[in-house]
Amino acid sequence: MMRSRSMVIAAVFAALVSVASADPYNEGRALYKAGQYREAARSFEAATRENPRNVKAWWQLNFAYNKLGRYADALRAVETAGKLDPSHAFASTPGKYEETLGRLRKKAGGSRQGGSSVSEPSSSAPLGPLSGPDGTISQQLTRRGVFVQTGAQVDVDRLTRVIRELEPVPVRFLIFSSRAGSATLSREADRVRRYLGLRNGYVIACSRAGVAASSQTLSVSTLRDLTREVAPQMEGGDYTGALERLARGLIETRARKTRTTTLGVLGLAGGVAGVIVIAVVSRRIRRTRSMRLRRSVLERQKDDVIGQMNYLDDSAGAVSALVASQARQARLEAGRKLDEASMIMVKARDEYDLSHAQDLLESASADVDRGRSIVDAALRGEPPPEAAAAVPPVYPAEAATSGRETDWSAIEDDQRGACFFCSRPSLLEELRQVSVDIGGERRQVLACVDDYEAIRRGDPPRIRAFHRDGRSVPWYAEPEYDPYRDYYRRGYDDRSILQDFVALSVIDRIFWGWSRPTWGWGWGGGYGPDWGGYTFWPEHHHYHDYYSTRAAGADYGDDYGRDAGGTDFLDSGGEGGSDAGGTDFLGVDQS
Repeated sequence: MMRSRSMVIAAVFAALVSVASADPYNEGRALYKAGQYREAARSFEAATRENPRNVKAWWQLNFAYNKLGRYADALRAVETAGKLDPSHAFASTPGKYEETLGRLRKKAGGSRQGGSSVSEPSSSAPLGPLSGPDGTISQQLTRRGVFVQTGAQVDVDRLTRVIRELEPVPVRFLIFSSRAGSATLSREADRVRRYLGLRNGYVIACSRAGVAASSQTLSVSTLRDLTREVAPQMEGGDYTGALERLARGLIETRARKTRTTTLGVLGLAGGVAGVIVIAVVSRRIRRTRSMRLRRSVLERQKDDVIGQMNYLDDSAGAVSALVASQARQARLEAGRKLDEASMIMVKARDEYDLSHAQDLLESASADVDRGRSIVDAALRGEPPPEAAAAVPPVYPAEAATSGRETDWSAIEDDQRGACFFCSRPSLLEELRQVSVDIGGERRQVLACVDDYEAIRRGDPPRIRAFHRDGRSVPWYAEPEYDPYRDYYRRGYDDRSILQDFVALSVIDRIFWGWSRPTWGWGWGGGYGPDWGGYTFWPEHHHYHDYYSTRAAGADYGDDYGRDAGGTDFLDSGGEGGSDAGGTDFLGVDQS
């Protein structure tokens, strides 16, 4: 509703402006009603220029000036309207005129400035009536960018050309015929610059006793130094040349500081980039060196497995056919794993690939060790070892497909773990390290083979979770769930396993407390038996111990005059420029 109302108001305003475009007075009325007081003032000023006796335009102009804080201008407009029509018929009532006149006299402090855009500063060396033969300050600055008070002698055309040459940086000149000091000039220049909105521009003000410059981009000390340079030239009477020199000096100083700042930023950026490049190259070198060393270790392990396999081949003729068949089966299993590890080593790009290859080589070594123990027992005339037959199945996948469950109580705590994602119970040697984004940080966790391959394919990781009090909590924060007991059930808590998987981002950040050695979120205490938390992250002491040999890898402008600096070149009786960064230089009376 508010939006439609705004659109209606805008449409009405556009229509009013269109109708009144040919009449500056009516145009000003429409702009004032729309809250565009500065534009309204300009239209009313145009109306008074077209018809200086347009009493209604003078009366309305006072309201626009009042909205802009230009109380002296508003007072002048009211008095002009009163002189044009002593009956005050233009006001709603005679009392309205007197009330407006009294209020403006109080706001303006009794001063009577002609058309200044700002109130006259209080000082011992006033600027005098702020108007000239060509109009007020605002009128002259709008037309040509130079205000010249009556009695001041400068080459206006030359200064106008300087303004055009220095564009797009805006420069404005104020030339007073009084003996105002640099402090007064600094305040006036600063106020005019603020009124005109010259954030990146300059206003230069001078009198017969001083010169000042206002800027938001240069410090007061810099402005003071520049005005001191041109002070002797002004003391000699060359106001126009000194003002041009000061204006060009301001622009050149700004450009020089900008270049210095740019070079500093580029140098800093180059230094940071260099550090980053060095860090990346160093890391790559360390990674390459680490992988090279690890490859050499794996090559030796691979040669050892091949040697053991050759021993089984050589011993097959010295044992019975049954023993030879068992040894050959062990050799075939070891050979399959050896081939897979060899291919991974050739294509390995990171430590994770080499860790997988190492797992396969260790499993292959265990196969040939089993075959060799059978052959050695036969050569000694002993029955083959049967200890392996008594070991319950330990691979969860095989347990699930065969209908048998692994007896996890028969496996030591430091040899078992669980997949961080699906909670599948596994031996530590079956788990793989994977890096995932958890709570906005990259974390290393342990995953089963299926989840590890899914993440490597780019599938978004999902984690088993349960609903508690309207929020999803990960499986390891569910106090009644034990993966070693409940994972292979058809469902948990009368729900299908597939319904328990959610995206990692759904889990609350409070459950990513990696600095804790045990998992005790939310419900208090650690979970599971007395083994201090599930082993599904590489930093867990069980995993770390079990795999210790393969560890993974200056503000200006707050106060008036603060960002203006000036120089006095005539002793003005204690006026000085110390409070505005100005300098007085002694000289002759230029009158």
